[in-house]
Amino acid sequence: MAGAPGMDAAAALFAPYQPPSSVRGAGAVLAQDSMASAVWDHAGGGLAWGNGLLAEGLTFRGYPTLAAMMLRAEFRKPVEIIAREATREWIRLRIVGPQGEGLPGTTPENMQADTQGGLPQDTQAVPPQAYPRDAAVRLRAVEQAFARLEVRDLMRRLVAQALGYGMGHVWIGLKATAGSEALPLRLTSHGVGRGQLERLSLIDPVWTTPAEYNALNPLAADYYRPTGWWVQGTQVHATRLLSMVPYEVPDLLKPAYNFGGLALPQMLEASVQNFLRTRQAVSDMIGNYATRVLRTDMAGGMADPGGAPEIDAEGVSARLAAMSAWQSSNGTFVLDRETEDFSISTASLTGLSDLQAQAQEFMAAVPGIPLVKLFGLQPQGLNASSEGEIRVFYDEIAAFQQAHMAPVLRALLRVVQLDLWGWIDPALEFEFVPLWQMSEQESAAVERQKADMDEINIRSGKITPAEARAREAADGTSLYRTLGLRPAAPGPAAPAVQKASS
Repeated sequence: MAGAPGMDAAAALFAPYQPPSSVRGAGAVLAQDSMASAVWDHAGGGLAWGNGLLAEGLTFRGYPTLAAMMLRAEFRKPVEIIAREATREWIRLRIVGPQGEGLPGTTPENMQADTQGGLPQDTQAVPPQAYPRDAAVRLRAVEQAFARLEVRDLMRRLVAQALGYGMGHVWIGLKATAGSEALPLRLTSHGVGRGQLERLSLIDPVWTTPAEYNALNPLAADYYRPTGWWVQGTQVHATRLLSMVPYEVPDLLKPAYNFGGLALPQMLEASVQNFLRTRQAVSDMIGNYATRVLRTDMAGGMADPGGAPEIDAEGVSARLAAMSAWQSSNGTFVLDRETEDFSISTASLTGLSDLQAQAQEFMAAVPGIPLVKLFGLQPQGLNASSEGEIRVFYDEIAAFQQAHMAPVLRALLRVVQLDLWGWIDPALEFEFVPLWQMSEQESAAVERQKADMDEINIRSGKITPAEARAREAADGTSLYRTLGLRPAAPGPAAPAVQKASS
């Protein structure tokens, strides 16, 4: 297949990523994946669309190019908008289930199963007095830990990094772990001790590259999933880096993309380039829409004494320069009334604004951001509103949060609990606060309807007051979502007894 059409394009498309020389450790060599070579050897001859991919910029652009692209507002702003919106309302912590269920020291079985990885947790090592029994106290402790570690800002920058480069990493920095970076990190009391979490930080993907991955057995859990990373010469186990890849690529392209994904600026490149060309063309058209025309007898009036036609270029240029200098409203042109005429020829500017607006709208279509959010453009026309587009955009952000942010936040929530108490509360969860919020009057009306419904159900015997309190505690939008359920519910006040008059 050597020399077949499209071979160079296919080779560039599937070629493994080559990191800077300082990223891999001394003498470390990553075994090259022969699968990619087999693909372009087999299909390179018919890969005529490969040149189109290269022309459209769909091959991996490289981190230096992506970093330079992020300096342009047309690439940077969509990334920043999604990152800010995804973390604007943040998360809400809550306790699911009866308070105190499964806490250390509350059940005979002190070996709890890890709900995420199936790993045992030795809760006997946790003093019962070290773990707050009150739900509000536990939630407040986790909130304070998130604020101390600046998790909200960390997630905003992680989303911006993952969208801008195609991949982002969060490093879990533990105390006194020098030399153990290559060992797996278990999110249990044996892996993360109390007070051991030191910091959380972002690692730029340009300083990382896979140390090893399985490309042999598609049935294996680590197929095309790196089990270790080189981070500027240090080998780190994959469990110590929380990665985010918003736009994942197929397995065959993962080595070429450094096991990351498509970057949003790379996806926007064609639309942005078209807009920039359109904007420049419209600007040039506006700057040159009018041309001054001087009609004169250039051959007859400028003949030499011998009768041969000759144009005095210097004389014509000098006259045009004088006319240009006098073209203001106070200037005066002197023309020969018999042989000369002066006029202005203009081009129509109708439709230029529509062409530029359409090119601009294409940039908003790729990230799915409403025009009012991305460009501040209000819809035109009678009864025009952006409410529907904004709600659709908020649905997209909610799906993005669940798909890409939730796995990282779950891991961070577990690490924070282990750092605080050495134990993971299976009932402590979080949920993303919806971006579309009701007003205070609407929220009060909903709470009133729920209270009236509970009262009716309790009177009819459908539920008990304890079950109504459990519903309030599990309701993420309720004012009483941190309600403690272990103490007995307060009963109604006893009626006053009047003493009989003697």
